[in-house]
Amino acid sequence: MLKKTFLSENHRQIGARMVDFHGWELPVQYGGIIAEHRQCRDAAALFDTCHMGQFLVEGVHAGADLSRVLTLDAEALSVGKCRYGLLLNEQGGILDDTIAIRLDANQYLVVVNADTATRDFEWIEAHLSSDTTMTNRSTDWGKLDVQGPASFRVLADAIDFDLASLKFFSGRRGKCLGTDAIISRTGYTGELGYEIFMPGVALPKLFSHLLANAAAAPAGLGARDLLRLEMNYPLYGSDVDADCNPVEADLDRFIKRDREFIGAAALRRIDARGVPRKLIAFQCNTRRRPDAGSDIVCDGRRVGNVTSGAFSPSLGTAIGMGYVAIEHAVAGTELEIRAARKSLTAIVRDKPLYKGGTCRTRNAELKQ
Repeated sequence: MLKKTFLSENHRQIGARMVDFHGWELPVQYGGIIAEHRQCRDAAALFDTCHMGQFLVEGVHAGADLSRVLTLDAEALSVGKCRYGLLLNEQGGILDDTIAIRLDANQYLVVVNADTATRDFEWIEAHLSSDTTMTNRSTDWGKLDVQGPASFRVLADAIDFDLASLKFFSGRRGKCLGTDAIISRTGYTGELGYEIFMPGVALPKLFSHLLANAAAAPAGLGARDLLRLEMNYPLYGSDVDADCNPVEADLDRFIKRDREFIGAAALRRIDARGVPRKLIAFQCNTRRRPDAGSDIVCDGRRVGNVTSGAFSPSLGTAIGMGYVAIEHAVAGTELEIRAARKSLTAIVRDKPLYKGGTCRTRNAELKQ
């Protein structure tokens, strides 16, 4: 039986098309994927992300423990700051990608992907000090995300502090419609956005409140995938997994080599020998979508495979990501995508493909 989020009934009431997403019943679309994508780029979109895992890690050694388990330096985070990081195994393989928020001196919230949440919890817990505690809040707390250039205007009146004071990649405790919550400003769309973590029973009220704003509308998994692909954010299970490492996944910029953490020794060995492939972004000369798994060819020879592909409404052409042999991972390289019905011409591009996002809007500009 599929697991349901705290907002499942709300989605049904407004006509969402529901699908199985890693064992969760989630909306893939409401009126249409492209319309929902544009809603996020132009105004504000609401995303149900209650399926994601939430772990509260507490104790005087919580920062040191997380710094050892994750690639991010949790101890160096100031209170109220967020950071993206990876959970690696001893071989340097990516077990998951995460966001960590330092809530106070000895307390962190770690957000993980839905399909890896159980494994992640067990892995992290096994590496904690005896006086560090970790609570899985994934069953009683949920998450609703507001993403888009109008998200500040949509959300501000529901929060009990000045939302304009929340800088990019920051988070803090507060009240949302009178209920205790954690509000962060990170995002996965390239646009200004906020994530509201709160008890699940309070989320339907918040969802209805936000939808009453003319600038807000719901968006599903289809739009979310388009938006993150335009930004070239890798999707766990599609673009990255335990069989790839951060260097070939082009995520090594999130890792400081002078730190020790699980997988650090393996990464030093990988650095020394180099990687044979790299995860690249590409843009096609057509609207036809390149399917995941399609071969990538150069000069008649297979050099890699597509991991994600879609038509980009923002760019007006098909785009994608995939692994190619390292010598073909240079921006400007022309490739051929062997799609099921037709071969497509593609060009390797610098990341991100979409560069018009509002995610770094300055606080002073939010109230203008």
